[in-house]
Formats: sequence, C-alpha cells, structure tokens
Amino acid sequence: MKPTLLCLSLLLIASTTAYGQTDAFLKIIYGNDDRVEASQYPDAKMRTLSKSVAGMVFRSRLSADRQNPELLNFPKITAQNALGLCEDERFADQIILPGCTGFLVKPDVVVTAGHCIEEENACARTAWVFDYIEGTEKLKKSNVYNCKNVIESKLETTFGKILDYAVIQLDRPVTDRAPLRYRKSGRAWLGKDLIVAGHPSGLPLKIADQANITRMNKDELKNLISTLLRKRYYFIANLDTYGGNSGSPVFDAETLLVEGLLIEGAEDYVFDEERGCLRSNRRSNKRWTTEEKVFRITKIKSLQ
Repeated sequence: MKPTLLCLSLLLIASTTAYGQTDAFLKIIYGNDDRVEASQYPDAKMRTLSKSVAGMVFRSRLSADRQNPELLNFPKITAQNALGLCEDERFADQIILPGCTGFLVKPDVVVTAGHCIEEENACARTAWVFDYIEGTEKLKKSNVYNCKNVIESKLETTFGKILDYAVIQLDRPVTDRAPLRYRKSGRAWLGKDLIVAGHPSGLPLKIADQANITRMNKDELKNLISTLLRKRYYFIANLDTYGGNSGSPVFDAETLLVEGLLIEGAEDYVFDEERGCLRSNRRSNKRWTTEEKVFRITKIKSLQ
C-alpha cells in the first residue's frame, strides 16, 4: 500500500520534529491492536523482561531539572500533535520521546537496528533511557545512559543479504536489571508465537503479542531466489509495530528468548481525508500482506 503524497509529507515532518530524524523503516497494525502498557501486561515474567528495553533519545532533548538534580526534563509533545493523529487514535494523548528502541544483552551493551545509529556522530548525540513508561513526567538520571562507543554496526541490503543492526556500548553498566537472554544457535521457524516490546511511534513502553512468524508475502514471492537467500538473515511476522519500534526485541512467546530485532515494515499511518488526520494503517493477519521484518539475532557476529 503506497502512501498519498500528503500522508508521506506529514510523516516525514512529524518524524523529523519528534525525533530529529526520519525513520523510513515503518511498521503497522495487523488484525486487532494488541499493544498494551508494559506495566500492565498480564505476564509478570514478561513485565520484568521489558524493563531491560530502552528508548534511544537525542541528548539535546533532555535538560536538567531545576528543582531536583537527580531528574531530567524533556519536551512534552503528544503523539497527536507531533504526528498529526486523529484525536480518537489509541495513545494519541501520550507524550512521545524515543526515536528507536534497543535492549540490554550485557550489563553495558545495548542492541538496536543499524539504521537507528547510522549517522557518523549519532553515538555522541544519543542516550538510552530505561523505564520510559506511561505517566512518566521526568526521567531519573540513573535511568539515562550515554552511548560510549559503537562496537559493531551494519546496514546493508544486497540480492542475497540483509544486515541491519548496531551493538552499542553504554557509558556505564546497568546494575538494576538483567540483560535479556537470546538465541545463539539454530533458528526460529514458521508459526512460532512472538511477543515484541518497544516504543511504537516514540510512545511510552508497550508490549504486543498475538503474533507469529508467517510465510512469504506476495512481494517476497515475486523475488523468490533473493528472498530464499535473505531469509537466512530475517523472518517476517504480523507484529503490531510502528516507527520507534525499530530495534525492539522480538521474543519467543514460550521460551522468552529474544529471536531477533524489529528492522522494517509497512507504513504506520494512512490519511483520513474526511477528518484531515492520520490513522493507524490496519491490515488482516493474512500472510500475503505481512511486511514486518525481524533480523535474526544469531547473525550478529559480536554476540556469538
């Protein structure tokens, strides 16, 4: 589905305003909208794991709190105002902040999508924020970590390969939450039930389930040989994700191991011409229209 020129323009303006960059690797809703607040997710184990998920924020958006030196302020811009959403869109009244998502794999190492950190000076300009959840008005300094170094970063698409990941060293270890466990060998196969945690459209942390690995979509079938080669690096799934979810950990719903990270998908929103605002792009759960790509974490060399 191609966006109208106006819709595309609004997305580009909104993304640049909210995040300081544009996320061309957009996402979508399949079937029902399964996103819930991370703090309200029914499974306690998954709630705990989500605490190891962070949002990437431009440091220029953070400022010292005059009343409490242990806190940081940030601009209070709602999703509705920043993205031009319809007022009845879910979470439209929530404050957006992160531009991408990442997750802990070692006490001082975060993994995210490569396109989130591709700029030459992106490391020096960004910070990683934990516990950005619904109702957050100010950030604890103890939950904000600067990017110290890019250990490894790949962003490449060829006939038979897709690479889109970055491994980031933080400025200090994270001691109040554990690194996530992830698959180190083998691969997840068709039909596997999945859960994703991240910051859709920069919103406070959300968890979405009721998704699974699907077969090839119609576009993949058109390029069968290339698709078969590229599938070594990714799988597709009907995950309810948006821009801002890039880099989100995608979990095996049974083992809660991280299978991969969200890297790409269909457009987030479509323009409601009658209302003059944007609505979530919705598709059926049929495999033909599924476009959310998950990079297999086993393909990150520095983690093996």
